Amino acid sequence: MEQDEVRKELPFRSLFESLTYIGIVSKQSWDVKKHEHDHFELCYVDEGEGWFAIDNFLYEVEAGDLFLTKPGERHQGAANGRLPYRLYYLGFQIDGLRSLELDYIELGAVRVVKDESGSVKRICDLIFEEINRQHIHANVIVQGYFLQMLVCVIRTYQKNGSPDNHPKLVTPAIKALLSHLHEFVRFHHDVRELAGMVHLSRTHLEREFKRCMGVPLGYYIRSLCLDRAKYWLGESNDSVTLIAERLDFGGIHHFSLFFKRLTGLSPLSYRQQARQPKRTDNANDEKR
Repeated sequence: MEQDEVRKELPFRSLFESLTYIGIVSKQSWDVKKHEHDHFELCYVDEGEGWFAIDNFLYEVEAGDLFLTKPGERHQGAANGRLPYRLYYLGFQIDGLRSLELDYIELGAVRVVKDESGSVKRICDLIFEEINRQHIHANVIVQGYFLQMLVCVIRTYQKNGSPDNHPKLVTPAIKALLSHLHEFVRFHHDVRELAGMVHLSRTHLEREFKRCMGVPLGYYIRSLCLDRAKYWLGESNDSVTLIAERLDFGGIHHFSLFFKRLTGLSPLSYRQQARQPKRTDNANDEKR
């Protein structure tokens, strides 16, 4: 199976000491808790859909989107759980390139733009290839690719960063709730208790959640639960009974009914299907 995450710390000193790490995460249940750092971070969504939040702004993302956070910005994010999710990410400084650094610092609230040319993914793949090969002067090649990427990204923001991409304003209560739901994924959540936790009435909470996330709270909870179940069935050897207990179902029968209603498969059938090796077109051609 494909690894959930591959991350490369730069194994050599790049010329401007700018690009510090690059990674790929492939996990339908991916989420990252609220954090901040002293560098820029660029993300590219290769597959799936999800969201990011910076301070009080929430951004919806989908395949082909770029997303940037600046140094010192508190942010978090997650996949929405409905589709396979794959994300490229890079951490970097732009010291020594003052004019380019100012362009990045001056970016406003519009942080999600579409990379219509696909250049970011291509350059990321080239960087990974160069790091893995470790050929002579790899640092020079990587730095060249990276500088090309920086310019491509800022041009993309200037071209596609329209006011239509402006984020939604999300309240601290909804941000706190999202963190809680992703930390404690389970089928049974008492909405009144959730509302009390964030000091809102149940009606107000449900209305605000739908406004921010675009889906009802109950739907979001069920999607998280289904997504986590799929992940454990496909990636772990835990029994179906244990998975049902972890997700707070009343029993394996209730869990199986829930899972089959939403996927069309029993948990065991899904596990068997998820673990079947994927056949390539070449393999299929050879069998004809």
